Amino acid sequence: MINAPLVPLTTPISGKVTSLGAAGEITVENDRVDNSTLIGLKVQLAALRNEMEQKNSIVGDYAQRIGDLENDLSGQQAALLVRITADLKAAEAALEMVTYSSRIAKAEAARKLRLMARGIAAGSEDEVADMVRLEDTKLEAAKLAVAKLASELDFARQGVYVGADLQSLQNLQQEIRTRKADLLQIKLLIATMRSKETELGSLVTTEALRVDRLARADLHVPSTSQLYKPVAASGREVTAGDTLAETLDCRDAFVVAIFSERQAQALAVGSKVDVNAEGWSQAASGVVERLVPRTTDRVDLDYAVPFPPTERRELYAYIRLTEPGQADLRDSRFCSVGTWVDVTMPQEWLQKTQHYIREASTSLIGIAQASAAQWPTAKTELTGLVRRSAERFGVLNLEERVAKGPRDMRVSWRILYPQPRRAEAHAVELLNERMKAAPVKS
Repeated sequence: MINAPLVPLTTPISGKVTSLGAAGEITVENDRVDNSTLIGLKVQLAALRNEMEQKNSIVGDYAQRIGDLENDLSGQQAALLVRITADLKAAEAALEMVTYSSRIAKAEAARKLRLMARGIAAGSEDEVADMVRLEDTKLEAAKLAVAKLASELDFARQGVYVGADLQSLQNLQQEIRTRKADLLQIKLLIATMRSKETELGSLVTTEALRVDRLARADLHVPSTSQLYKPVAASGREVTAGDTLAETLDCRDAFVVAIFSERQAQALAVGSKVDVNAEGWSQAASGVVERLVPRTTDRVDLDYAVPFPPTERRELYAYIRLTEPGQADLRDSRFCSVGTWVDVTMPQEWLQKTQHYIREASTSLIGIAQASAAQWPTAKTELTGLVRRSAERFGVLNLEERVAKGPRDMRVSWRILYPQPRRAEAHAVELLNERMKAAPVKS
């Protein structure tokens, strides 16, 4: 009988069967799925996005405020640079004037010292020396003023403001730094919130997919299988793991045959057999895959058709058809399960049996030809292959048995032959007739 394993189509969710299509499409829906987690995640995501919008607006305000402060500082810095530049030019002019004045005063002091040495001018050398030192001091002070203003100009260009008169610029600069630090902190917070938003979005997507999977399941029979028998009716409440339908995978179809233990001795795993059924154009070849002494009701549930019952000393043989027979099973509807078939040994086994019989017959003919002249009166004791061959073809009759003990038994046979002078020809004709008439058993 042709059989195939059942492949159950189970539901992954609990719910109600809403549709059961003939094409192998089954839909299960569950309207009681708990989606509280999904709602909570969506609320958190919405709150986070609102907070991000507020932070983004603050970032805009801070950026605008910082821009205004920088513009104000830039204006005041430009004014400061103009003022310091003017002061520097005035100091340089004063330095030049002091330089000239000092040069004139030193020349005058030198002339006075010469006159004093001649006694023409009145005065002392200390007075003249003090006048010279005074002029040098004025010159040094003018140079320091120029250096100071040059340094202030460089610092102003670099944005460094030192002095009580520049306190407003210092405060303005400090406010800009504070605003920028706050803005950086807000941006870091926004970056953290964006990372959290991505994580929450991923959780929401995953949870939504989970809820969708629990709320609805569309099941399809695999392309390699066929819908054999629906189990769950439309409108039925099912639990996750329940079987909705049973399918057949015709790629695993096989033939199960019953053999007696004596017949099974000629079989082994890998033996070749012939399988034929009514309506088949020709027999198919098969290979024995397993020999099983019995099955159980639980095993039968896994197959499309229950195994036929066996009697005492019988075995199940699992037979896999070879190509193209297996391909025909795959292409037929439901793999032709339940079809009764005939399983026989291949013709080559019968040919070998006939060959063995012919060899035995040839040996018997040789013995008959050698002793044909003695057949009418003599008794010949035959053993082994000659005795079995002669007995099978009916050329011997049992005349008597002589038992000499429980372990020593000898059988005497009389060869029946009616015409001694035609022994050879008659023996050949008799064996040929028996060869044709004798049935061949597998």
